[in-house]
Amino acid sequence: MPKIGMREVRRKQVIEAAERCLMAKGFLHMSVKDIAAEAHVSTGIIYHYFKNKEDLLLQVIRESFRKSHERVMQTVEPLSGFEEKLLKHIENINAVPKDNPEFYTVLLNYLGQSKSDPEINRIIASFFKNLRAYVEFYLQKGIAENGVDLVKARHLPAILIGLGMGLGIQWTIDPVSFNVEEMEESFKMFFRSYLSSMR
Repeated sequence: MPKIGMREVRRKQVIEAAERCLMAKGFLHMSVKDIAAEAHVSTGIIYHYFKNKEDLLLQVIRESFRKSHERVMQTVEPLSGFEEKLLKHIENINAVPKDNPEFYTVLLNYLGQSKSDPEINRIIASFFKNLRAYVEFYLQKGIAENGVDLVKARHLPAILIGLGMGLGIQWTIDPVSFNVEEMEESFKMFFRSYLSSMR
């Protein structure tokens, strides 16, 4: 049994190993034994910290979502203007496939399970809901500052996330399909045009 105080270190070690196994083998083809070997621990250690393989894999997706959310909060939250926040948010979304390639691989593995596993579905739905809520939060500021029409803008959060993640998934699957940096400018141009139509 690990020393007292090592709980979070061990959990993190196992979650990171599970993510690496997920990247290499996929959701359906990895085992607890694979994860233990990757983490250099016994399977008993894994079962000490996690109820079962499913519990561990839920922690992997939670951690992946947490890292993505933290980056947005660190870079977008300090900005003051609505349009400035929106464009920085677009930069963050656009950067994910290159800066955090594990995110989309993890997400794609879990999306395939979400309709048959209520807990995975709940976690993914909650992640999307939180993303939309954050955009809605700074959208309120834009309404006050820039005369943005709330009724016209009501679908902006879902469109932003859908377009950004759709591009990220495409690039993850086929990275030669387009240049990510060039796409960022087109992405911003689309939203500048969309914003002007909401005033």
